[in-house]
Amino acid sequence: MSEKKEVRKYDTALFLEEIQKRVAIPEGEFEKFLTLWEFRKFNRNEFILQSGEVPKFSIFVLKGCLRQYIMNEKGEESIVYFAEERHFIGDLQSIRNKTISIYNFQAIEECELLTISAENWEQAFIEFSWWTKAHLTGYQKWAASLQQQMVEHHTLTGEVRYLNLLKAKPKLFQRVPQHYIASYLGISPETLSRIRKKIFNS
Repeated sequence: MSEKKEVRKYDTALFLEEIQKRVAIPEGEFEKFLTLWEFRKFNRNEFILQSGEVPKFSIFVLKGCLRQYIMNEKGEESIVYFAEERHFIGDLQSIRNKTISIYNFQAIEECELLTISAENWEQAFIEFSWWTKAHLTGYQKWAASLQQQMVEHHTLTGEVRYLNLLKAKPKLFQRVPQHYIASYLGISPETLSRIRKKIFNS
């Protein structure tokens, strides 16, 4: 089961750094902003949020790696996103509209997260004007990345997509099972195995 704790300053260094990449934070406001977040720990393979439910919070990853995926009617999984350290993740539309999510969020490793409820998310926009800019900057970057991912799925071969991912996120391959990589690339594990063998022998 997940473990909720009071947010501690030493847990939040990555969080502060990531926000400061996007916006300047007025002196003294980060500590107040942190009171809207909760610290949680999840075990390996534990579900953080599940499809068919209304999400209760959004996430920032302090430590660990998790996956966001959907499942079709045949029970086949398709991974749409990997969230490592410094990543924000969540089904924002479902959280804000209080609607059922189609996504599952599962810890691949033991994870330490900061989470914010829908109510506190809205409160953050009211209390901290800089958070609006920080959020929009991050959201635009995420949307552009997702759009690029969709384009690559339709225009590039599985081998090229594999090589692009390997170049962009080499450490991901050391912490994520190969069948998860295949799911994210939209290819079968067998196809991935052939691609890896071809590259190794070339």
